[in-house]
Amino acid sequence: MTDYFIRPMHLSELKAFFKQIEQDFPPDEYPPYEVMYTHLEERIQNGLVFCNQSIDLAYAICADSHSNDHVLISQLAVFPEYRGQRIGSAFVSAICERYAYKQSILVEVERPELAATLKDQNLRNLRIKFYENLGFYIIPNIEFSIWDVPMHLMALSYKTPVETLHQEIGQIIHQIYYSLMGQRFIHKLQFRKL
Repeated sequence: MTDYFIRPMHLSELKAFFKQIEQDFPPDEYPPYEVMYTHLEERIQNGLVFCNQSIDLAYAICADSHSNDHVLISQLAVFPEYRGQRIGSAFVSAICERYAYKQSILVEVERPELAATLKDQNLRNLRIKFYENLGFYIIPNIEFSIWDVPMHLMALSYKTPVETLHQEIGQIIHQIYYSLMGQRFIHKLQFRKL
């Protein structure tokens, strides 16, 4: 069996990882380089690198340091040459183990029903299925967008009972994004219960 492990992403590596982020994500799904650098430097977020021996296979940026004890996986991607080998599943499983002492782990996925093309819709459905296969579920009865991008919030709850998570998710996500965006940009988070 392959021995995978997670190592911290060092600030000196961020420039190279950021180039990969620019390839893996649309521009409205990640902050500017300087903001991400500051977040990692001040430990508002942490960069995680998934490895096998000395080979980097995947990376994630996680907002995991705020006081509400919930984790948001902001970005997660497998390097192109390692995709299709279940590396992503192994990485998310390792992240879940790493944060099993937290209240919950949250991820955002774009809403399939709002995709511009059938290809994009299928890709979004695959992302949802990927997380569902790892125990996440879509939080029901909410409308959520960040930077004007409508999203589903998915959760894997550990310590917080599911009913409590559903009741408090608006406050939880606001606290996380306030630490990421500050007063100036928090209005770009839109959330309401349906």
